[in-house]
Order: sequence, then C-alpha cells, then structure tokens
Amino acid sequence: MKKNVLKKIIEEFQESELPVVIKRRAIDVNPDINKVITIVGPRRVGKTYYIFSLIKDLLEKGMKKSRIVYINFEDERLLPFTSQDFDAILEALYELYPEIRKERIYFFFDEIQEIPLWEKFVRRLYDARKARIVITGSSSKLTSREIATSLRGRALSYELFPFSFEETLRAKGLEINNRLMYSGKRFKVKKFLNEYLEFGGFPEVVLSKDRNSRLRILNEYLNTIMIRDLVERYNIRNVNALKTLIKFLVSNISRSFSLNSYYKMAKQQTPLTKRTLINFVSYLENINLFFFINKFSHSLKAQMVNRKKVYCIDVGYRTATGFYTSEDVGWRMENIVFLKLKQREVANPLIEIFYWRENKKQEVDFLLKEGQKLRQLIQVSYRIDEAQTRKREVEALTTAMGSLHLSEGLVITEDYEGYEKIKGKKIKFISLAKWLLEE
Repeated sequence: MKKNVLKKIIEEFQESELPVVIKRRAIDVNPDINKVITIVGPRRVGKTYYIFSLIKDLLEKGMKKSRIVYINFEDERLLPFTSQDFDAILEALYELYPEIRKERIYFFFDEIQEIPLWEKFVRRLYDARKARIVITGSSSKLTSREIATSLRGRALSYELFPFSFEETLRAKGLEINNRLMYSGKRFKVKKFLNEYLEFGGFPEVVLSKDRNSRLRILNEYLNTIMIRDLVERYNIRNVNALKTLIKFLVSNISRSFSLNSYYKMAKQQTPLTKRTLINFVSYLENINLFFFINKFSHSLKAQMVNRKKVYCIDVGYRTATGFYTSEDVGWRMENIVFLKLKQREVANPLIEIFYWRENKKQEVDFLLKEGQKLRQLIQVSYRIDEAQTRKREVEALTTAMGSLHLSEGLVITEDYEGYEKIKGKKIKFISLAKWLLEE
C-alpha cells in the first residue's frame, strides 16, 4: 500500500513543472559533493523552493529527471510513515524506472525530521556510495548540532535565512546591477527598503501586498514557532513565561540583554526559576529565533559574563507584536545589518561577530574577527545628520579603532555617504541600501 502511494508521489513529481523560483545567493550548495547536504532554517523561510532551485540547476546541466527523487514528508498521503517504510522508496523508484538502477540517484527529502530514525536510512543510503542526498528540516526541530551527531561526519549543513534585501528586490522584479542606485529605480529601492525595515524578509510576507495579511502571516509564524515547535519539542509547561520572554526580546532587539536583570524583573510577574529562564534562552537560540552576541574581549571568561546584545531572525516580528515607531528605525537597521553579517559568518566559519564597548558611553555596534585577526568595526546610525548623534557615534568608533589598532572604520547610515579622516583614522559612511547590495 505504502509503495503505491510513493509511486504516485514520485510520478507526480516527474510529470509536474517546477515552480518559478527566486535565486537565493546567501548560500551556495553543490548537490554533487560526496556529503549529505542538510538545509535548515525557520519555518516558511523558503527551504522547499531552494530545493527546487537545486533541482532546476541539475536539469539545466542535462540531468535526466528520472534520476531525481523529491519527497515531502509532510505530505499527508504518506501518513503514517515509519522507519520500516523507507525501503519502499527505492522499491517504488526502481519499479517505475528499472533502467536507472545502476545510475547515481539524487534524493531530495523535505522535512525528513518528521520521521523517526530517518538518520539511519540516510546513513545507509549514503554509505552505499551511489546516492547524492539533500535533506531539509525546520531549525526548531532539526538543528545543525543534531544533524552532525546523527549523521556522524557524513553531512554538510547550511542555514537558510529569510530573504536578504537583495533577494527581496529580486522578488519584487528589480534587476540588481551597479547602476541601480543611480537610476530612476532608486526610488523603488527606497520604498522597498522601508517595507523591509517594517515587515522583514520572509518570502510569503515579501510577496504579499496587503499590510493586514503581512501582519497575520507574521503572527501565525510566531505562534507556530512558540506553540507547536518550542512547547511541543521541549515539553514547556510555563507557556506564559515563554511568551513574555519572546515579547521582551522582540521589543529590545539590537540592545543589551542581561539574563540576571531580566530574571529579577520577570519573577515578580510570573512564577519562574532561573534554570527555566536559562533553558528558555537556550531554546530560542537553538532554533535561531534570536541571536546573542558577546562583548569583545581577549578573555573568554569576560565574554561569557558581560551583557550580550540580542537580535531577531526577522524584524517583521517586531512589527507583528506591536512595536513599530519612527524612533525604532535605528534598532531595525542594526538588526538587518546583523543578519547580513550573520550570513557572512555562515559562509565563513572563521568569522565571529562581537560588539565593542569601552565604557557605558562608548559603544560600537559590530566588530568582525576572522580567525585571530580583527577585521572591521561597523557602526550603524540612523540619524547621523544630528550633531550630537554624529559626535557620539564617531568618537566611539575612533576610540575603538585606536584601542584595536585598526586604521579604517565603517558607519552605515540612512542615506549619508562620504569619507572623513579623524585623528589619522579613515571613516567611510555608506547608506544602508548600498551596503546591503554591494556584495
């Protein structure tokens, strides 16, 4: 019975046309590499469409479609699917296409974490050395760490994020080139950047034209992550405390977060142990809903004890939870810059992201470290045209450059651009839109 269902699913894929896909540039996956490729990311981030883009690339290179198998394990026709049913996939495929039995097959398994003991089947399939395998899973259910443990060195993991700003513009139909910011389309770029700052980069949200629909979609995503994924996965009982923590973090993106300070405040409002709070923060970080970066120090101990800065996977969540004012655009800009830097970190494991602080008054938003070398200081400033703000931001940057022996610094602004030399230090000012598109 299961084999017949699988035959139908395999044949449907063979006969269907692949949907139009937007080329994702944040990660570069080669399905021909002799590793199990795993693509993880939040729900609704576009993992399935990324798989379709990989399949399209194979077909464009002349691959026979019969050698490609795509199965979505959230397909209700497969339910109930158990570990004993995995062998039926190969039986169904070879009965449909006996001529490919000795050829290399490319398997694309979507949301495979839904099936118990999936890793044993994947390992067995991989060890046969005949297959190429790409799997996806929601980061709330399948983390990179768990994949590494399950597949025991056989896997390469890639994290997929919501659309970058460049991908957002491509989704809106704009061609990205060196002339874009100087053409008449620059006004569209500005309009779409304002939307990106308000609603973020989840593909379904980007492609939606209605504000209310965007807000409903974002709320649905957040509720799914909170209730279905976090609560079910970690067997959370104190759901109200979790919701309160998420709302607090969303309302404080791009700012420092102290677990001890939050605990003192939260325990007065809801019953909560410190161990529970530590676990909640760990869960949110594991599923990549929030990211916490350390203050730079040459001492690992100092990095651990200092306050961290918090960023969210998508600034649209801030809007969906009711936090959107003209005053918080700077926080949103900083969060978007962080996400771009995070994609660099994903692409280059040697990169680490810190913030720098000399004292309570002087802070630089980002310090990039690559291996043992300090590479770049980045300040994000929305109102750089205001004299007091400009003085504060530039002084902090030049102090950090002197302390860390860096000769250049970068300030990302709303739209001001230029170069300045201060105390022998070179500072480049660049608009957010241009910086997001320059790579």
